[in-house]
Order: sequence, then C-alpha cells, then structure tokens
Amino acid sequence: MNRLEEGSFALFFEGKKLMPISLDKNMVGFCAQCDSDLISFAYYKNDIRWLVSANCRNNHYVLIQYDLNWNWLIDQDLELSEIKTSFCSIPQEKLAAVFTSAEVRDMLAFESGKPFTRQNLYRARAKFDKFEKLFGIKLKL
Repeated sequence: MNRLEEGSFALFFEGKKLMPISLDKNMVGFCAQCDSDLISFAYYKNDIRWLVSANCRNNHYVLIQYDLNWNWLIDQDLELSEIKTSFCSIPQEKLAAVFTSAEVRDMLAFESGKPFTRQNLYRARAKFDKFEKLFGIKLKL
C-alpha cells in the first residue's frame, strides 16, 4: 500500500520516499467510492511517472499515476499516516526557542515514561502550533 505522511506530505511509493515538488490544489477527477470531486494536494515525480495525491470531501485518499506526458495510468488507494516525532530527536536549540526548560524536561520525561509535571505539559501543548509554524515539525503527546 502506498503511504503518505500527514504534515510533511512525504510519499512512500515502491519502497522509496518521495518529497512533493508541488502542493497545488486542483480538481483532478472524481472519487470512485462516493463520486465527489477529487482535489489534489501534492505532486511527485520519479523517473518514469508523475504521482498525484488527492482526496475527496469524504476523506477518501487516492494516489493517481500518470506517465511523463500526463496520460492517466491508474488510481490506487493511499493510506494516510501520522508522523510521530520523538522529542529527543529534535535539536535542543529548536525546542528551547519555543518551550521553557521545564517544559522540555517534562516532555522528554513523559516520552520516556519517567515522572513529569502535568502543568508543564499543558503549557507546552499550547505552544505546539507555534513550534509547527516555525520549524514545520508537528508535535504530539
């Protein structure tokens, strides 16, 4: 199954990770499941084809394949997977730019199953959107 990472729009196709070359939104067809419009949200290219990820208003995700001349080849199901970023894999400088040292300490403690202060996690969660806007990394506890 083809898999798309939510947020980064990285596509895992035939064992390779492809990053989008465009995030244009266009009407690209009709959903085979519910007949509503399919709207593209990311475009990719490999050596032999164009790939377009799209979904309909009912959240049916589809990977549409075209040859290099934009002739349609096939539609395939597309699985959306959420990125789970480990706090310890994020550089401390990035975390420190948004979060207090106590919030960082307790996010790391929570992730590793150690004791933490709940209030610090609440404060940190309130800053997740700001962190994502600055660094493009989606955080989740």
